[in-house]
Amino acid sequence: MDEDTHNIRFFVASLTILAITLSILAHLYSRFPGDLQLTLLFQSVHSNSLLAVMKVISYITDGWRAAIIVIIGSIISWHRLGRLEGSLVMLAGLSTFTKELFKVVINRPRPTADLVSVFVAESGKSFPSGHALFAVVVLGFLGYLAVTNQHKHALRILTLSTVPFLILWIGASRIYIGTHWVSDVIGGYVIGSLFLVMLIWLYQILKSRFRARRLYEK
Repeated sequence: MDEDTHNIRFFVASLTILAITLSILAHLYSRFPGDLQLTLLFQSVHSNSLLAVMKVISYITDGWRAAIIVIIGSIISWHRLGRLEGSLVMLAGLSTFTKELFKVVINRPRPTADLVSVFVAESGKSFPSGHALFAVVVLGFLGYLAVTNQHKHALRILTLSTVPFLILWIGASRIYIGTHWVSDVIGGYVIGSLFLVMLIWLYQILKSRFRARRLYEK
């Protein structure tokens, strides 16, 4: 077993254990210690402009808007990099639908207006944050493709700085508008990271096989 495979397996095992632990605790407790205090701290930095920005960020990464991001990302990846990359971006998007299964099984209620300011009322359950999961899996994989296939150093640095910022900002928006607890967002990040690592692992395996096939055909 090479070192890269060993590292990926270690990350998958660690993230799996962490995801299961968080899911069990989220099923048992409606919020974690610190969730309420941190949410109130987030919301204490209030302005109408900031609230508007948070609402927009949350809106464009939800529902059919998120689907459009996946489709556009898949088309661009297919055109610029190849069929494999485009297909896996689509798979990344499809994997985010697992959030519904987690929500049903864990059955954690969302924050309520008697505890925090709920600026956007949403139905459904709270754990994990689907937006956070989407951000890590889809934006994370698109960022990975951009960095690993980009030869210009400046653009790689730009991607490495922009993608994590967007992922964190999306998660923060869900806390700020009162639709999720901090632990919901962390859960989305952890589960999303698990899917992202597995997706990158699959990509590396398939890319190696495609490269070997091309060499054999030559």
